[in-house]
Amino acid sequence: MKKSFLTLAIFTMFGSTTLFAHEFFVAPREVRDYKAGDEVKLDALSTHYFIKGEEIEEPASVNFVRVLQDGKTTTLSLKANKEKLLYETSYKLQSDSPAVVLGERVGGFYCITTDGYVDGTKKEAEAKGINIVKSIYFSKLSKTYLNPKSNDESFKKPIGEIFEIVPLTNPADITVGKSGKFQVLYDGKPFANAEIFATYDTFGPEKENAYALKSKTDKDGIVTFKFDNKGLWLVRINYHKPSSKPDVDEDDINAIAVFSVK
Repeated sequence: MKKSFLTLAIFTMFGSTTLFAHEFFVAPREVRDYKAGDEVKLDALSTHYFIKGEEIEEPASVNFVRVLQDGKTTTLSLKANKEKLLYETSYKLQSDSPAVVLGERVGGFYCITTDGYVDGTKKEAEAKGINIVKSIYFSKLSKTYLNPKSNDESFKKPIGEIFEIVPLTNPADITVGKSGKFQVLYDGKPFANAEIFATYDTFGPEKENAYALKSKTDKDGIVTFKFDNKGLWLVRINYHKPSSKPDVDEDDINAIAVFSVK
């Protein structure tokens, strides 16, 4: 069995500067088929890299990690691992059916300044005499597919997040050399003509901001990637838009889908 730790890297050559913020997502520590009663160990990561956690955020910054299985929602408690710079948790599978792990990091503020980045709101930064170029509110949403089954259709159902990546190809049927199709939705509608990235857990592990694949969604928000390596993969997309919030210039929303390729 292959043990696989997943940490996100961002592609350096594309997108606006807010692309370089730490990403938040949840990944299984061991990639394998699980059965009812098995305990799945999970890591909640904030990072730019693929093998290790890079930043352990305050507990209040991680809104939740939840598991959806058999129509039930279970909220998981998180334990900080300061050595690995990540949060640890686990979930005992209630049945052999597929499960989806949801991770959410919503409500953060940071500012681009003439000297780099600072955490906090524009008001807080200006009170310290910092010259602000842009203030940003960020949201980070992730989905991780556990125990997908070839005869299951639940993977196609959107969770209902404001921004999400929905597999149109069953993750259980994605193997090396085959393609997988995904649809990106924003507020329930197709997110068209947008750059989107994919990468796997051993691609450029020591390189910051490196993605294996890049593409664009079509007019229906659909993209197809061909997967050429085994292990844990993720598909990631980012959306920057003018903010309607007071004292904020831009909303920065990330969506990630995590799954394994056999």
